[in-house]
Amino acid sequence: MIRIDIHTRQISPETKVFVARPGGKYRFFELFVERNFVGPDLPGLALPHFADLSEVEDLEERVKRSYDTRKYIFRGERDIDPPVEELEYYRDRPNNRAISQLLGVVRAYFRTMKAGDLVIVPPAAFRGRAMIGELTGLPNEVASVRPVEYDGKPLDGRNVVWRADIEKNKLPAQTLDALQKPSPLFLVTREAWPSIFRRAYGSYSMPNEYAARFEITSDGFQTVDDFRIQAFFSFVTKNTELVADGAGRVLPLKDAAFASSRIPPELYTNVNSPGGLSLKSSIITPIVISVMLTLAIVVGPEAYAQAEAGMILFGNSQAPANDACTLEVSQQVITQLQLLGYDRWAEACEVARAASERTGISTSVGVEN
Repeated sequence: MIRIDIHTRQISPETKVFVARPGGKYRFFELFVERNFVGPDLPGLALPHFADLSEVEDLEERVKRSYDTRKYIFRGERDIDPPVEELEYYRDRPNNRAISQLLGVVRAYFRTMKAGDLVIVPPAAFRGRAMIGELTGLPNEVASVRPVEYDGKPLDGRNVVWRADIEKNKLPAQTLDALQKPSPLFLVTREAWPSIFRRAYGSYSMPNEYAARFEITSDGFQTVDDFRIQAFFSFVTKNTELVADGAGRVLPLKDAAFASSRIPPELYTNVNSPGGLSLKSSIITPIVISVMLTLAIVVGPEAYAQAEAGMILFGNSQAPANDACTLEVSQQVITQLQLLGYDRWAEACEVARAASERTGISTSVGVEN
């Protein structure tokens, strides 16, 4: 029996991607990473319990007090009075531009940002590893950390689970440009979201969008390696189209590799020691390629006999049971293996395994043989 976990995350169309600066001068990066936390750099905000942030009637006063607290702690050689603790003191004090910005940041963290949204936390170093986290819990589920710099005054924020990391200098160009400004929190441009989704989850699906990432772990990557990988990609792409059309036939690798397709997946590549390849399409093709490649490498030609005997089970640990994506992928994979037959599938496996030995190409798909 072969058990396949297609490991494809279902992403809501409402999911967004943010960048959260871990304090001024990135000073809390290690603390945020260690504590699975993101939040505004506002010591002693001390939010009360709330169902909706609008219930916190003294929110502005709390932000002003936190702003003064931070300014006092990092006063350097300046002569500044200690912050007043009583919130009433701040009630009639006018806002400035910094306070207005921080109010917007607090409202984003504790009202706008939903469970499932992704947050990129960048380090100070340009070649450091930025962390990609997924927000957990509702906006009113406030988490806290206590940086030593703030003498026991906590920072309020949200819990995250870290999904991946990425070299800071490989973040989308628009994101790097935005980081030149001191914005504590900002929304990543929508065009860059798919690349972050692929990095976080490997494979994902959302309405009319399917994507998969293929990791390359070898330090060397030559043209022959790229040819083998692209031949396998084209092989599965063409045969996925034929199966979807009900053609009742598929093509061997040598023919399918050079056959044109109506909807070829978009390819994104960065294989610099190490790196990866990514595919994105409006149809299921990238996920099917990911499963077929993993089967070819891990199981090999014997997968044909298992498909014939009905001995391949499909699941998806990243989605509810019996999700439509898993069903469509399983039908495609089983049909392609059955139509290919042992010899033609073995030929494709040889190419996939040669590419794997040279490049270490891998996917997020799990296979238990």
